[in-house]
Amino acid sequence: MVRATTRDERARVYIEHTDAYGVVFYANYFAFASNAAEALGRVAAGGGGGGGGGGANAGGFDFGRAFRCARIEHCKYARAATLGDAIAVRSEVVRADERSATLRQEIVSANDDADETVFLSAEITYAGAGAETDDSVGVGDTAGDETFAAPWEMEDGRCASTAVRMYRGERSAAQRSHVDILRFFERARTDAIGGSDALSALQDDGVVVVVSRLQAYFPRGDGSQSKSSSSVIPVYDVKSTVELKRRGIQVVFHQAMFADDGACVGYGDVTCTCLDAKTMRPMPCPPALVDTFAPFCIA
Repeated sequence: MVRATTRDERARVYIEHTDAYGVVFYANYFAFASNAAEALGRVAAGGGGGGGGGGANAGGFDFGRAFRCARIEHCKYARAATLGDAIAVRSEVVRADERSATLRQEIVSANDDADETVFLSAEITYAGAGAETDDSVGVGDTAGDETFAAPWEMEDGRCASTAVRMYRGERSAAQRSHVDILRFFERARTDAIGGSDALSALQDDGVVVVVSRLQAYFPRGDGSQSKSSSSVIPVYDVKSTVELKRRGIQVVFHQAMFADDGACVGYGDVTCTCLDAKTMRPMPCPPALVDTFAPFCIA
């Protein structure tokens, strides 16, 4: 039985966190969440920061050491945080061992003069920074050079592909992070829609596409060596297929990112919902966009 370890970590939304719609970019919520997980370890080690107490070493997992995100599950986007919002990340350890820990994390409003608003909730599993993972438990013994297969099969010619040149500047930290991979997923979704111009045209036509649900898995750390020489920028590949649900209101992107050695470094399902820009109510995916998706739509 894991003792429930809880803590609230506060932050402020700056322009660096927002996207073209003026709301927090969907991947950046998980940067806030990772910071909150790190704060568990800092406080337990005697570091600064406000919020509730709690130890870092829950069930044997030490949040004070270097760690990474291994999986994101049961994630729901409820409302969008916007520029200037004060937010709090509420973290509770729900299960843990020496290899990994799963936190139930909620990102909520922290404005003292308003009722609390939930922006996002998810169960996020963190593992040691160099650990390999499998898709059934937090950490497994997956060989470092083994290609980790996504749980759905991509047929040749039935997926959209986006190349990512992995410059050092594409990494938000010393190594590629889950936030980076989710950012590359967004880049691939934009390409699948038809590019930035097509996304702007949708907005001009009164259609807003937002992320409403997400599950993602990150089976590898960044410890493996690139197959490219030091004089060549490694090129990663993000592959995407599309599935339309709820009479076209929901667009589910099945996505996976492959390193230049062929190994899958991240995969997941990103559910997007089409909204009427005036009413912000769900609406069917526009016919022209459905046609664009046809070559790589799996249902």
